[in-house]
Amino acid sequence: MEKKIDLNLIKVAIFDFDDTLAIHKNRDYKKQRSESKENSINYYLSAYLYPDSYYESIEPCLPHEAIYHLIKFLARRNVKMYCLSGMKFSFNLKAKENFIRKHYGEDIEVLFSRNQETKIEAIEILKKLHNCNYNEILFVDDFEENVKILNDLGINSFLPDEISLLDLKQI
Repeated sequence: MEKKIDLNLIKVAIFDFDDTLAIHKNRDYKKQRSESKENSINYYLSAYLYPDSYYESIEPCLPHEAIYHLIKFLARRNVKMYCLSGMKFSFNLKAKENFIRKHYGEDIEVLFSRNQETKIEAIEILKKLHNCNYNEILFVDDFEENVKILNDLGINSFLPDEISLLDLKQI
């Protein structure tokens, strides 16, 4: 079933980072990070030490082409945009910010939540902050459970690949 959305109604757009804004070339990146304590520590250390190049050279990622075009449209409409990333630590925050600036521009504010469950609470905070209704929020995340929960609330929620399927003629 094709989802429909009127992008002209959107006031706030929220994007996940990993496998949403940043498509990892190495599909096993999460598994490899958690294989050992040393791998996990080295991941955060490298991201902290090399934030300008981390997601290009150490853990290479590509931007999502359809989301890129969507973000450019939303930026022209002055939609407030956020990257809401579930993060264990903030050691890789600068690396994520740098990747977003390089590939999507300056219009996205990066926030993080402790885990996937707190993303829902963060969205409630952003809803109140911007005094908007659920149907005026766009949410894109690769975590299907988040998309389902938020769709059930009335938020326009999509998986990254669904953005490619949207009728974006209005862009």
